[in-house]
Order: sequence, then structure tokens, then C-alpha cells
Amino acid sequence: MSGLILIGAGLFVLTNWSWIAGQVGAYVSPPSTPGAGITGSDFSGGYMSFVIWGFGFSLIGSGGAILRRAVTSSYAGAGGGGLAGGMGSPEMMNAYMERAMSATPRTAASPAPEVVRIKCRNCGSLEAEDATYCRKCGQAL
Repeated sequence: MSGLILIGAGLFVLTNWSWIAGQVGAYVSPPSTPGAGITGSDFSGGYMSFVIWGFGFSLIGSGGAILRRAVTSSYAGAGGGGLAGGMGSPEMMNAYMERAMSATPRTAASPAPEVVRIKCRNCGSLEAEDATYCRKCGQAL
């Protein structure tokens, strides 16, 4: 839910950037007063729009990252946790990739590659034939 809120806030900022830049610019650089010898800076006129755009894109990116983490952590089961990026253990990543690859239609021009697996002597996990170490227990194959 918070990811959608951040994305919505980012879209609001991007669609109303000129009004927001004018409001923030009034606080950052007051208008010049010729009689008092005070001149205003041109920060709000030149750079403020870029600052506001960057803030809007940052909100959208943060919201997208939160949504991605929520979606990918659903593969980690009820326990959550997992490795960096929320993808969970290597076994869960393999299961996800196998589901994704099985959903991809194959044509006659691209037959399914033959996969050869070897069994780890220590834990019994199936590994690729060119693997040097077991992903589950870390022992040399």
C-alpha cells in the first residue's frame, strides 16, 4: 500500500511541478527589494524545477522498489526474510525461474535444452553439471 502511495505522490509532484516550484521558491529565494539593496537569487527560477522533478522521480522509484519487494517476497512464503532484494533462498529463486521458464512458449526453432544435473554427495541437492560447489551446503562437488 505504501508503494502505491509513494508512486501516487510522485505522479502528483510531476504533474504539479510548476506550482510546487513556485511555492517552494517563495521560501527559498524571496523576491528582490530594489530599495533595500536586497536582490533575490535565481535559484527558484532556474533550478527549482529540476529539484522538484528529481523529488517526483525519487518518490516514484521508491514506491516501485517497495512494490517490487512486496511482490518478490511473496515467493519467500509467510516467513518473509530472504536475501538481498527480497528474493529468498536460492531454492526459491530456482523454483521461481523454473515456473517462469515453463510458462514461456517454445517454438520448433528453439527446442528445450537438455539439462544435466549432478547430485551433491553431502546433502543430495541437484546441481548443474558444471557447478564447482553445492549451493545448499557449500561442499565441493
